[in-house]
This record gives sequence, C-alpha cells and structure tokens, in this order.
Amino acid sequence: MTWTKELDEAAILATKTGHWHVVLFYLLCGLAAIPTSFLVFSQVFTNATPEHWCAPPPELDNLGLPVDLLRSLTVPGEHGTYESCQAYDIDPKELREALRDYVEERKVTIKEGNAFHTVKIYELVTISDELQNDLISNITNAVLSVRKNTTSPCAHGWRFSTEQYQDTLVTEFSLVCDMDWLPRMCNTLFWVGSIFGNVFFGWMSDRYGRRPTILLMVFLEVPLAIASCFATSFWTYVGLRVAGGLFFPALYQLPFILALELMPPGQRNHTGIVVGMLFAGGMCLLSMLAYAVKDWYHLSLVTTFPFILLYGYYWLIPESPRWLVGRGRIAEAEKVLRNLARKNGIHLERGFLLELHRKIKEEDEATQEELVTLSNMNGHVAGYPELSEKEENLDRRISNMLTFKPDLSKISETEESNKSLEKIIALEVADIVNKKSRLKKEEEEKELNITEATNLNAEHHQKATQTEHTKLPASTLRRKSLQLVSKIFIQEDVEEDIVENKRMDDQNSEGDCKASPLDVFRYPNIRKKFFILTFDWVALGVVYNSMSYNTPNLGVNDYLAFFIGGAVEIPSYFIAWRCMERFGRRWVLCVFMCVGGVACISCILVPESWPWITVALSMLGRLFTASSFAVFYVLIGELLPTVLRAQAMGAASFISGLGLLAVPYIVHLAVYSRALPLIIMGILSVMGGITSLFLPETLNQPLPQTLDDGETFGRDFKILSCVERQSET
Repeated sequence: MTWTKELDEAAILATKTGHWHVVLFYLLCGLAAIPTSFLVFSQVFTNATPEHWCAPPPELDNLGLPVDLLRSLTVPGEHGTYESCQAYDIDPKELREALRDYVEERKVTIKEGNAFHTVKIYELVTISDELQNDLISNITNAVLSVRKNTTSPCAHGWRFSTEQYQDTLVTEFSLVCDMDWLPRMCNTLFWVGSIFGNVFFGWMSDRYGRRPTILLMVFLEVPLAIASCFATSFWTYVGLRVAGGLFFPALYQLPFILALELMPPGQRNHTGIVVGMLFAGGMCLLSMLAYAVKDWYHLSLVTTFPFILLYGYYWLIPESPRWLVGRGRIAEAEKVLRNLARKNGIHLERGFLLELHRKIKEEDEATQEELVTLSNMNGHVAGYPELSEKEENLDRRISNMLTFKPDLSKISETEESNKSLEKIIALEVADIVNKKSRLKKEEEEKELNITEATNLNAEHHQKATQTEHTKLPASTLRRKSLQLVSKIFIQEDVEEDIVENKRMDDQNSEGDCKASPLDVFRYPNIRKKFFILTFDWVALGVVYNSMSYNTPNLGVNDYLAFFIGGAVEIPSYFIAWRCMERFGRRWVLCVFMCVGGVACISCILVPESWPWITVALSMLGRLFTASSFAVFYVLIGELLPTVLRAQAMGAASFISGLGLLAVPYIVHLAVYSRALPLIIMGILSVMGGITSLFLPETLNQPLPQTLDDGETFGRDFKILSCVERQSET
C-alpha cells in the first residue's frame, strides 16, 4: 500500500463542501503566477533599448534647433532611418568659426556635487521672429560647409527617443553601441540565478517540506526585488537581479506543486490552467503598468512594493499532506486534512485517515482472496501454505516478475493453451510476492518501534533501527534541523500527542519515504520519462520566453504587442483545459507544440513590410505554446512520484535554465531578420511536440506516490494509443 488511494479519498472528503479550499487554491495559484510574471518579464521594459543616435557637438546642442534637423545634420541616414552609433566628422574649431555670426558664446557656473565648474555654452543671437527661419537656414548651411563625408563613433554621447520610454536602464547608463551587450548579459545572468536556485529549492522542498520552502522564498525575494529599485549602478542592479533570479522559477513551481497535492483528483486539471491564466493576466497587467509609468524606477516600485502583502501567507498556507505521508508523518498529514475540512465546515474524526487505509487494505485483500477462490474452483493452487513449500520455484518466478512482465509460460507449462488460467496463476504469484513483502515489513517494523518513540519528526525506517548511543552526529544534526524547521514554519504544537502520533506514523507508514535526485537515474522507466520531460521543458521554456522577449522586434508598439501576447494566452489555457479533459495530455501536447511551431516557421514567408501578419502568426504560435505549457505542467506533475516530484522538477528546470541562457541571443538575431528568431522557435517547438508522444497518458490515473509507483506507471503504453472514452460506473 502506498497511500495513493487513501489520500485521494481524504482530499475528496475534506473538500466536498465549503469554499476555503477554493480560496486556498487561488491564493497558491496567484502566488505562483502574478509575482513571478512581474519578476521575470519586467526586464522587457526596464531593460528596453529605445531608438537612439549620436548626440550633436556641444556647439549645436543648446541652440534650440529642432531635433530632426540636428539629427539630419550630424548623423548619416537614408529615408528617415539613421545610424545608431556613427556620426559625421566635424572639426570643432571650423564649426565655431562658421557659426561665429549666428551664435554667441558665454560662460556659466554649474554645481556638480560639492564642486563648482565653469563651462561654455552657445546660444543663438537674439533676433526678431521674422528672421528666425533665415537664421536657422544660415546655420544649416554653415554646418554643411564644415561637415566631412567620413564618420566616426559617437563622441558626445547619445540621444534617445522618448516616444515609448521616458527612462530605462539603457538610457540611464548609456548601454548602447559598444555597451549594448550588457542588457542581454543582465537577462542571461538572471536565468543563471534561476538555474541554481531551482535545484536548491527543489531539494529543500522535498527535504523540509513545501510550506517552509515557499515561505523562505517569499521572505527573501520581496526585499531583494525592492532593493533593485534603488540600485545606484548598473552592476549593483545586475547583482540584485541575479540574487532575485534564484527564486524563479521555483517560486512558480512550488506553489503549483502544493496546490496540485492539496486538490482532489477531479480538480487537478484546474491547477495548471488557473496558474497559466493568472500568469497571463499578470503579463497584461504589467504591460498596462509599464504604459502608465514609462519609467524603469517607478515601474520597479509599483511591481514590487505591493507584494509585501505576501508575508500574510505565513498564516494561510498548510503543508502538503502527500509530502507528510511520503516522509512517514501520517499524524501530521491527517491534521492538515482535518484542519482543511474544518475550515470548509466539515467534521472529520480523529483517525479517519487510518480508517480509510484499513478499509482500502481490506478491500484489496478481499479482491485477492476472490482470485484465490477462483483458482481453487479450477483445480489449481489450494492455498498459500502449499505454495510456500516450493520456495525455489517461487523465488525463480519472483525473479521473473521483477521485470513487471510475468512470463506466464514458465508458471504453467502444461496448460499453455488456456490463457485465462495462466493469468489467474500470475495474479496468485503476484499476491504471494506482495504478502511476503508485507510480512517482511511487519517484522522490520517491530524492530523499528524500539527506539525514538518520543520523536514525532524522526526519520522513518532507516534511522529508527539505530539506538541512541550509536547514532551518528550527522543523523542527529539532520533530525534537529527538521525539528527547528517544524517549530519555525509549521503552525502546530509539535509536542501535542507526541507518543500517539509517533505510534501512528511508525505502524502505518510504508517504506520508500525518502528519495534523492539520483533515484531518477536508478529507475529505468522514471529515467526515460525524466529525460523526455526535460527536453520538452527546454523546448517550451526557450520558445515561450523568446516569444515574450521578442515583442519589441515585431515592428509595432511594444506595450501593445506585449499586452496582446498576454491576452492571447488567457483563452489558450481554457482551450488546453477542455482538450486535456477530453483527449488526454500527450496527444494534446504534441498537437499544440507542432501547430505553434509551424505558425512561427511560417513567418519566413511574410515580408518585413507587413508587420501585422508577422504579429498575427507570432501570436498564434504564442497561443499554442502557452497552451502547451499548461498541459506540460499538469503532465509533469502527474508523471513524477510525490517523494521525488519537487527535486525532479528542480533538476529538469536546471537543465531547462541552461537553454534559457540562449534566449537573449536568439532574440538579438532579429537585427539580421525579423523572422529569424521565430524560425528557431518554431523548429524547437516541433521537435518537442514529436518527443512528447513517447510519454504515457496520465488522464484519470492516480497520482504516483512512491518510487515504485513512478516506475510501474506507464511501462507498457503504446506510442500511437489514444484515450479510451468509456463510461465508468
């Protein structure tokens, strides 16, 4: 027994009426979506590079001439398109001599910090308004007379267009031309932080629990995000962004995992969908805030300060009952479920979880006894004692069964033609294996109950067999660290009913409570699924984020393109939800990724003079990519076992983060061709869609709890199989 059915039934009992679980569900989904969308995509606007060109010489800068006139006089260009990093060579002495009759020079004193400086400024001579046009014409001719046909890099700084942005990090620190790699580097380093942070917090989540890990991330992320608003240098800002990147995408994944593990089976589909919709809504809200503010400093403030309210989650979110059961803490898992039921107006008796466990256990044993009775009626095995005498043959059969594909021909060589009887014998042998394993576990549990009777949160099985005088210092330190985390983050009295809770945990916990990331590679089926999921994550992550960062390259208003991208995602999640419920996960993921990829690749056929056609195809690709992400998050959560879910997702996200390092550079390829980034995204999306067919279907399947559950799940599925639509009564 691995508590899979019991936890599903308990979740249904605790949430069959009331609204608290719905409120908690949306709180977790909102935590996973809105702060993270602001955190990662605010860079689209704060690091934006507006149109820019070389600043004019000081002799012309303060004359009050029209901006377009100055640019045409000093910057090379054709048909309204000007160079960004080159200017005409103009000798300053010759320019002052040519402007002597139209410009007067004077000295002014300015204060810089605590020091005063005297500088020269140039102003137009005072003339009447009627002669103003003639004066400007004379100045134009004077500049043209001394301007050379050669060009050189900008010597006097840059001028930036304020049509879309008033101030960004690029304009404040002049990160253009020779410095234009710095904004891309900043975006890349943000993903570097997320790579290592996700692995650490994934490990911490499976080691210390979902709740303390989420609270730790919230308590650290909000101050770091606020501090980045007050950065006095670009490198200070980069350092704070890297530190903030440690919490993304773990801050997105762990609340999603907790919501997935709290909800009953019928509502798990909603988890990924609601998180995706709220994430898209956060992107739309971000574009509106950026359009209203248009200044990187104030935009950073309005997208970080409100999240101080997240500290209130300390009193709201519980621990995952599935994680608690996976760690052998049955009593605490029951208490979480009883508290959830109580807030829903439902009363659950103490010990109801054990009652469910015994009931399901008895039902399984009754089913096995029926199979034994059926075999007796057909003249086969009379009972277990007779079979137990043939240990050698039984062990041989057990070895054959370890492949999870029984060799029926070896069980009954004399009745090969009778397939139904062979199946009965195979089931009998499987039942004997299970019964023997249970007997061994019961003998081990008798020894385990000798020590550590007063430690509620002690490590299960492996550490319980050690006596107090033989415990290693590392084991004691680990146990004390768990107790400290429990006292700080878990809202309960850890001393309450400690002996009774310990007895409940030890007598009813199954093995397989602990897992490490290396277990992914020890189990062949889990390993195969992990590699496929990781590749799909890389493909989806690169495509989705590249599309989001690529909005300034589509040839339309940045705010409008970003808003449309977020708005397009909202219906995409509803489409994914309906398709998942009807057609399952794997085929929907494959079709969505392939259609989105083809839409992006089609942009190569669109001339750059038709930007809205490119926008339409790009948004179609983004719609299906967002739908694919929604399906993928549900699929990966349902394929990985509970004891390894956060760690495996963290490891997969680590590898995906390596791919995300290429996102800024893929987007930068638009300087060569507007369609080039989209073509790369499309090819990657199609490849990910095809590989997703090698994953098993998870629709209407129980959530794997242990490593054995994860290994046996989907071993024998067929690649071209589809979801069977049949009514279950």
